[in-house]
Amino acid sequence: MTSMFGARVQRVEDDRLIRGQGAFLDDLGEDALAAAFVRSPHAHARITDIDVSGALDVAGLVAIYTYEDLPDRLAEPLPLLIPHPSLTHGRTPYPLARGEVNHVGEPVVMVVASDRYLAEDAAGQITVTYEPLPPVVGLDSARKAEHLVHDDVPGNRAASAVQERGDTAAAIAAAPRVLELDLQIERSASTPLEGRGVLARWDDQSGRLRLWTSTQTSTGVRAAVAAKLGLALADVDVITPDVGGGFGVKIVHPWPEEVLVPWAARLLGRPVRPPARMPWP
Repeated sequence: MTSMFGARVQRVEDDRLIRGQGAFLDDLGEDALAAAFVRSPHAHARITDIDVSGALDVAGLVAIYTYEDLPDRLAEPLPLLIPHPSLTHGRTPYPLARGEVNHVGEPVVMVVASDRYLAEDAAGQITVTYEPLPPVVGLDSARKAEHLVHDDVPGNRAASAVQERGDTAAAIAAAPRVLELDLQIERSASTPLEGRGVLARWDDQSGRLRLWTSTQTSTGVRAAVAAKLGLALADVDVITPDVGGGFGVKIVHPWPEEVLVPWAARLLGRPVRPPARMPWP
C-alpha cells in the first residue's frame, strides 16, 4: 500500500459505467410488483383517519398496508444505528407511521400494484386526515421546548454529552483571557445522483430472501432485515449494485422501505420494488 502514496492509481470501474453497462436499482427487477407510498405532507401532525376505499377499485391493485397491518417486530420502531452511551432518549420512526408523523415525507401507507403507475394511482386515491401539531424548527425552538417533537422526550434533548481533558474548569478560571463563541452551523444535505431504491425477492422453496438496495452498509441492512422479519442471518442476502453516490446519507440502516419491501415480497410471494428515486426525509 505504501508504494501507492503519491502515485496515480488507475481506476478500473469507469470503462463499464461510461459504456452504459452499469447496473443500478432501476435496471433491475423488471418482473417485480411495484410499491408506492403515501407520505406525510406535514412536519408534525396526528393521524386521525386513513381512508383507503377510493383505491380499492384501481386496476392492478395487489395490496394496501398501514401500520395496523404490521406484525410482531415489524410493528416496533426501526433499529437505532450505533447508539452512543450518552444517548438517553434516542428515537427512530416506525416503518409506517403509528398515529403521528414527525417529518415531511414520513411513510404512512404502502401500496403494491402490478406496475408503478397503477401503484401511484392507487396511492393518490387514499385520503389521510391529519390534525396538525406545532413543528419544532431550529435549535432555538428545540432548546425553548415550548413544543416537543416527541411527547416522551423532555426538553427535546436526546442526549447530554461533555468531552473534556484534565481539569477544564480550573484551566479556564486561571486563564488570563477567555473567549466565548456562539457558532451557527449550516445544515448539511447529502445529494446523491441516485435516490434510495430497494428490490426484494423471496424464495419460498429455500426460505431465503435476496435484497438489492442502494446502501453504504449492506451488512447492517442484512442484520436489521433478518431481525425484523424473524429470519436467520444466513437466510438473507443483501446485494449492493452500482450506487449513484452516498455521501453518508446511505449509511443509515435500515430505511423503512428496506424492511417493508422484503416483508411484502415474502407475504405476496412476488418480487417487489418501489421506484429507485424515493425522497429523502
